[in-house]
Amino acid sequence: MLPPESKILHGLFFWHDFLTVFRGNEIVTSLTKRYLAYITLLAGWLCFCYWLYAKGIYPRLHGQEKSWPTYSADIPFPLAFTWTSDIPLAGLGFGELKSRFADLDSTDAMVIARGYYFRDEADSIAQLQQLGTKRIESALDYISIDHKRLVTEVLSQEVNGDVRSRPFEAVRFERIPLKEIVVMVDDTFELCFPLKDSLDLPSECYHRLNSWIDKHAKKNERLMHVVGTADATGIAESSEQGFERAIAIKHKLMVIGWTDEHIQISTGQRNHPLTLRNRCVVIYFE
Repeated sequence: MLPPESKILHGLFFWHDFLTVFRGNEIVTSLTKRYLAYITLLAGWLCFCYWLYAKGIYPRLHGQEKSWPTYSADIPFPLAFTWTSDIPLAGLGFGELKSRFADLDSTDAMVIARGYYFRDEADSIAQLQQLGTKRIESALDYISIDHKRLVTEVLSQEVNGDVRSRPFEAVRFERIPLKEIVVMVDDTFELCFPLKDSLDLPSECYHRLNSWIDKHAKKNERLMHVVGTADATGIAESSEQGFERAIAIKHKLMVIGWTDEHIQISTGQRNHPLTLRNRCVVIYFE
C-alpha cells in the first residue's frame, strides 16, 4: 500500500500523461486541418492551370478555334458585328455556318473570307482596312478554316439600315471548288485568280503548281510559255492585268529553279461565262 505522498504523486503523473495525450491530439488535429487546406489549395491551383492551358494557351499555340461568340437569337445573321467593333457576335444560323467548313480539309475546295467596313467607322482608309482585316481574323477564331485554302479580301459596304445601333454583317465566306481555280492536265497547267484586283492565291494552289512542275522537271531546257489572261466580259480588264498575273507566276517559277531565258510571257483575253475563269495564267511547253 502506497503512502499518502506517493498517491498524490501518482495522481499528478496520471493527469500529466492525460493532458499530454489530449494536447497531442489537438496538435495532430490542427496539423491535419492545415495539410488538408494546403492540399485543397494546391488542387484548386492545378485545376485553374489546366483550365487556362486548355482554354487559352493550347488553342493559341495550336491554332484551334474557340467554340461560340456571344449569342443572341435577335441577330438575324450567323455572324455579326457592331459599329467600329471587331468583336464577333453569333446569331441565327451560326452553327450551320461553322459546320459548312468542318470538312474543308477532306474536300477539294478553297474559301474566300471577305471583311467589310462602313466609311464612317474610322478616319482613314488605312484604319478602315485594318478594321476589316481584324474582323476577318476574329471571325476565324471561331470558324476553323485551313489557311492553305484561304484568301482574304477587305471591302467597303453601303449603309443599309440603322447600323450604328444594331448588329450587322461584316464578314462573309465564299466556298469555291478548287477545280475552278486549278485545271491540270498532262502538258498544260491553268491557274485562276479568285479575287478581281488581287494576285493572292491559297498556298494549296502553289503546292499543286509545284507538283505539276516536278513532273516536268526534265523539260527545263525547253521553252515554257506563261500566258496571263484578262477578263473581257462586262467592263473589260486591260491586257496589263493579264501581264501582271503572268509575271507573278513567272516569279514563282524562277524561285523553284526555272531560268528567265526559258520562260516566255504573253497575254490574252477571255469571255468565259464563269468570270473567275477569265482571270488566269496558262502554262505549257513549246
